[in-house]
Amino acid sequence: MIRSSLVAVVVTTLLGCSGMSSAQTASDSASPMITGTVTYLVRMALQPEAAIDVRIEDVSLADAPAKLVAEYIFAAAGKQVPIPFQLPYTAQDIQANHRYQVRARISVEDKLIFATTQAYPVITHGAPTHVALVLQPISGAPVSPNSGTSSGDTNAPPLRGTHWKLTEVNGEHTVVQEGENAAHLLLDATENRFSGSTGCNRMTGTFALEGNSLHFDAAATTRMACPEPLMKQERAVTTALGTISGYRISGRTLELVAGDKTVARFKAAKPTAPQ
Repeated sequence: MIRSSLVAVVVTTLLGCSGMSSAQTASDSASPMITGTVTYLVRMALQPEAAIDVRIEDVSLADAPAKLVAEYIFAAAGKQVPIPFQLPYTAQDIQANHRYQVRARISVEDKLIFATTQAYPVITHGAPTHVALVLQPISGAPVSPNSGTSSGDTNAPPLRGTHWKLTEVNGEHTVVQEGENAAHLLLDATENRFSGSTGCNRMTGTFALEGNSLHFDAAATTRMACPEPLMKQERAVTTALGTISGYRISGRTLELVAGDKTVARFKAAKPTAPQ
């Protein structure tokens, strides 16, 4: 169970505190703040004791860990996503030439179940001070009995970190294969990179994910020659990835869509080790 103290705002500033308590900082109406919402896109009821942790970090140095600027930790207390938040910070802690981002995590009984996986710049260099944070499920995290998808499958896997085996592309069934070179797709759990196989060649690339919107950059592939059915399938796969605009998961099936058309279907084959 989350400690009752987490229900209150907890703000940590690392610079310029001058003896000011976190409670004073949080209650100072003159303090600048980041506002926004925390949400996730799977059908899962959030337990009342879930702890939501939102933080501002200085990410100016590429070769050094992010530096915590301010943090807000609170309990869900029965609220469901999207959940609004206000995160005060101290203006003296901000340097105009630095870069700042907001990250968020949701934990239940100290087990991480959701986290942001993309950058949300704030404050400097024209970045906003209001952000809508979309958190992604953490592979292997405990699943609520009320979670699931439109199919009612409470074991529906997350988009990221799942080994998705290709079963259909452009309405045609894929060439039946077994083993690691069978056509598949894997979206990295922490970085916006994907890998997989067309059934002939290995492929890698990057993707952009925001809500249910999903876009793939051009994939780089190896150059092995294969029998024509596999080469035809490879051309269909690489072309299809370039048209994707979104996705949906029903049970253990992933559908990649272009507008309102389903372009490719996958089945969750096996979980991958945490990355």
